[in-house]
Amino acid sequence: MCRAWHVLGCTFLIIAVMVLSLGCGGPDLEPEEETQPEDITEAGNDVLVRDAPYGDPENLDPIVRGRMGAMAVTMNLFDGLVAHDPETAEVVPAIAHDWDISDDGLEYTFYLRDDATFHNGRAITADDFVYSLERLSDPENASPLGHYLDGVIGKAAFEEGEADHIAGLEVIDDHTLRIVREEPDSAFLSLLGFPAAGVVPREAVEELGTEFGHEPVGSGPFEFVSWAKDDRVELRAFDDYYRGEAGIDGVVFRVIAEASTKEAEFLAGNLDAFIAPASIYRKYRDHEDYADNLISVAEFFTRHVGFHCEKEPFDDVRVRQAFNYAIDTETIIDVVLGGKGVPAVGYLPSSSFAFDDTLEGYDYDPDRARELLADAGYEEGFEVPIMTSEHPEWGLPVVEAIMPYLNEVGIRLKPETMDTGVLYDRLRAGDYQTYIYSTGGDAHPVNYLWRFHSVLASTTNRYWSEELDDILNRARRTSDEDEMVELVREAEAKIIQDAPIYFFHYNKAITMHADRVQGMKPVPIDMALQDLWSVRLED
Repeated sequence: MCRAWHVLGCTFLIIAVMVLSLGCGGPDLEPEEETQPEDITEAGNDVLVRDAPYGDPENLDPIVRGRMGAMAVTMNLFDGLVAHDPETAEVVPAIAHDWDISDDGLEYTFYLRDDATFHNGRAITADDFVYSLERLSDPENASPLGHYLDGVIGKAAFEEGEADHIAGLEVIDDHTLRIVREEPDSAFLSLLGFPAAGVVPREAVEELGTEFGHEPVGSGPFEFVSWAKDDRVELRAFDDYYRGEAGIDGVVFRVIAEASTKEAEFLAGNLDAFIAPASIYRKYRDHEDYADNLISVAEFFTRHVGFHCEKEPFDDVRVRQAFNYAIDTETIIDVVLGGKGVPAVGYLPSSSFAFDDTLEGYDYDPDRARELLADAGYEEGFEVPIMTSEHPEWGLPVVEAIMPYLNEVGIRLKPETMDTGVLYDRLRAGDYQTYIYSTGGDAHPVNYLWRFHSVLASTTNRYWSEELDDILNRARRTSDEDEMVELVREAEAKIIQDAPIYFFHYNKAITMHADRVQGMKPVPIDMALQDLWSVRLED
């Protein structure tokens, strides 16, 4: 048996769903009535007031929404077998205080704490995890995250109605659970650390029905108080939480659409913390009073210009490389984004534990760009349309900034501005030559690079490489983390060489917080995913 404490990520199928968006839809399951807001900010209470950075969470049943906006709340309501370390994204214990993985990578045995309870006071057992994971996988619930257990023995038969239970979910005793897979997957464990794999009490789900998504009962460090849609969600600290008391008495997630309004509320003392866009970062990054109140991290989102690698002129690797050499990326980040970006060497962000800091990307070298274009037969250059949204950090303002650089080497872009939904649909259909976008959101390096595997080529960049497929397949199958990291770095080098995208930047995510807020972390998976149990408020 081998001990596994640092296996990250999720199965490659999640990439097919999330690769070109920040989340995915699901059944609406709208509540019949809204819960009336309850004031938890009474005198004497230490209550954190923060933004809901992606807007209203829409539903608080963890299996219904896969979007970060919902996860920012539900991760503090629900606990699973494991969790992610906020700063490293490594897998750490949660309700399972320990686990073993068999040498062949097929059997995961989890040892549960005996002091974990639901918010209704009932003790949590292995049976509760079987119920919760089968609920996630049940096609009748139509969860967009129902694929989390793909590859577990009996999951397919359960989905097809040929079995009442998933055979690979085995209760050994009240505090021991075994999960048996059909094949190894180095990224499987981390998937169990996301809120959708959290444990829920059957009795509450059955009593509340679809209202469970509006009056959730979990086992996390905070319990539900109230939710006023498009206004706020309020949670209070759960007194009997197995890790001990939280550092704050509660949290209010405020839904505020405009960055300028968040800034005004923050300066007025009505907002303790919020995710800051480039306009705010530019204003306060060197401010004598607020510079030290900014937390930053190279987030797991890579902004890029993508090429259709089966259409001229981008079917020629020399053209793709020339595009990368032609742009002064650091100047674009500094001038257009106010420094809110980390220049991308390749696709895998520098905050990933598998990042190879010896890799060399594409320097600004317009002469080399012209040479490559001439070698490819484009001495006179070419004109090409580029699909773009209006997004200020990976949309039209960036396209307009890179156009002069590309013009200098003969590449003339014609921007086609559209809604991100339309852009996404055209990407999926292959109806484009090039585009600008932001993708990512996955903790595990194999999954992060999986969008370049040929299994997804028809819905991403139409980039095909048998060599890369082989490297990524081996990285997924190994149970040796060091070997996995080595293979990931080999894969990244191949992707950089073949340049299926222009490597622009890794998002520099920013949290701005008040002086009294202590304990917030630079969370690379997504800065919104703060483990609020560790936050403290100091006067």
